Amino acid sequence: MIKKLNKEREFRERPMWIHYHKEDTGDLSRINYQAWEIYFQLNDLQERMWLHSLRLRHALLYKNSPIKIAELKLQQRIVDEHINQIKQFREENQKFKSDIFEKLLAEDDLENIE
Repeated sequence: MIKKLNKEREFRERPMWIHYHKEDTGDLSRINYQAWEIYFQLNDLQERMWLHSLRLRHALLYKNSPIKIAELKLQQRIVDEHINQIKQFREENQKFKSDIFEKLLAEDDLENIE
């Protein structure tokens, strides 16, 4: 079942809607689009790493040689560290997106006053 799911799953390089903004779009809006693109890529990467971690945990349940178990545990630690780093990147990206959103709101308020 997992092989079938992974066979149909493909990595998204760029969301299709990123390319369809207007030519007169401001720099903050373009940065906002890129922040959302990074958000989607980090989510996809975290899902893939979580699935890999789940596979490693499942593989550790079977009786293997001590060398194989040690290798799997090392891989598990590495994958868990990568997942933690991705979580930190997602938090930083979320803060960045909220800052950009506040700046966009402030920019729109200034335009409305004028």
